[in-house]
Amino acid sequence: MNVMRGKFSKRDMAGFAGIATLTIIDSRLAEESEKGYLKTEKIRGGIYQFILYSEPVQELILSNDSR
Repeated sequence: MNVMRGKFSKRDMAGFAGIATLTIIDSRLAEESEKGYLKTEKIRGGIYQFILYSEPVQELILSNDSR
C-alpha cells in the first residue's frame, strides 16, 4: 500500500485537493476522511498534517477498559 504523509497550509491543501475556494476545504477533507482515504489533523498555525492512503483504511481503536 502506498502512503503519502506531509504537512500543508490550508491554501496548499486546497490546491492539492483540487478545490478552487478555501471556504469548502474543511467539509471536503471531512468527506474524504469518512471514506477512509485521508487522515488529517489540524496543528498550530493553520497547518494540516495529513496521511493519504491509496485505498480505504478503517482505523481500529483498542482499549484496555475493564467494563
